Amino acid sequence: MNYYKAFDAGSSIYLVAFIIDYIIELFSINSSGIKTTALGLKIITNMNEHSLNTTFSLTWRVLISYLIFILFFMSAFYFFKKIKKQMTI
Repeated sequence: MNYYKAFDAGSSIYLVAFIIDYIIELFSINSSGIKTTALGLKIITNMNEHSLNTTFSLTWRVLISYLIFILFFMSAFYFFKKIKKQMTI
């Protein structure tokens, strides 16, 4: 596996974690207010007797958590690749 595929796999894993975090927070909303998920999605909910309005926005936490996750994922990939190469020698 090369580094582009590792980056793609890391991004896909982060996306799945982001969606799971979003779904959990979305279904736990019981009243009007502002919630921010663990990965940085801001959910603004306005409830009244006639409608439910929900607005989503991204915070800086999304970018920061993504960059940190990719950094750790690529570092782990590099070290596993290096260990595998040493074991074959």
